[in-house]
Amino acid sequence: MLWHSVRWRLVYSVAVSMVVLVTVLLQVNGSLAPGDALAGTPPRGVAVDARHEPWYRLSLLRQTIRFAEPAQAAADAPAIEASAGVLVDIDSGEVLWELNPHQARPPASTVKTLTALVALENFPAGMAVTASAGALTQAGDETRMGLHAGDRMTVAQLLSGMLMVSGNDAATVLAGATVGVERFVGAMNAQLAALGLHDSHVTSPVGLDDRHMFMSAYDLAVIATADVTNFPLFRTIVETKNETIPATTDHRAFVLSNVNQLLELYPAAVGIKPGWTGGAGACEVGMAVRDGHRLISVVLDGHLVYTQTRRLLDWGFVHEGLPSLLATPVTAASH
Repeated sequence: MLWHSVRWRLVYSVAVSMVVLVTVLLQVNGSLAPGDALAGTPPRGVAVDARHEPWYRLSLLRQTIRFAEPAQAAADAPAIEASAGVLVDIDSGEVLWELNPHQARPPASTVKTLTALVALENFPAGMAVTASAGALTQAGDETRMGLHAGDRMTVAQLLSGMLMVSGNDAATVLAGATVGVERFVGAMNAQLAALGLHDSHVTSPVGLDDRHMFMSAYDLAVIATADVTNFPLFRTIVETKNETIPATTDHRAFVLSNVNQLLELYPAAVGIKPGWTGGAGACEVGMAVRDGHRLISVVLDGHLVYTQTRRLLDWGFVHEGLPSLLATPVTAASH
């Protein structure tokens, strides 16, 4: 009996070791099927799906969004001072202007457009979650909505705090209090893959500088398009200039003012998301709507980024046959 017991344990140990070895080999060789990769931070440049706890399996928005890139630059294209950028018409599917559109760059808080996409795809707007001290610590001391540990907020309120005032605390609580930050980040990378985007990889829901975090202007334009074409709540939040969240027994009052200055600087602007870090420089994903034309611009590491963005958007409308809204219309020679 003793021998049989020892032999059984030996066989069991060998079997477990083989399973672990095969799993590791599959992960190293990239042979895991979609949905099998462990959630967390994947290797540089690898977009993976995420496995989640059975109680809440995250879904992915599967949509084909492609923009036709021009064979050559428009002759009257403006000189935009930035490291990378793109201007797209989301209705015609055309790229109107581009500058290093597929260059991988630090995204700063523009990554929150992807954070919002994963949250909106998975969680009801009225779903309430509680801010933990751990999540708030992870958020750091950068831009904040002003959450305290124990605050109980709805997903919609956290999205407002994240998109309007760029609250890292709101983004981290949104991820951490739902499925956990690592699982949420895994889903963000899986969402990139589901949209067919290959220039980007993220390591957090907030966008602080990290050498393994990068996105391209083209990918950000696709993500913003997915947000505005699928989720009315996203559109409402990013074009809202001011919002007051009244106090309840679950939290104090919050007065939110949109930090996106494009809303004040260009009459046709309807949001979307600015960002800045030392590594990324000034960034802006902008959108404007005129006479049925919907344009989305991305400017990464731009000099006077709001000026560059409104010039780019205005040129796009002029390019499509509409009059300029600027006192001095943009021309190829204007700076």
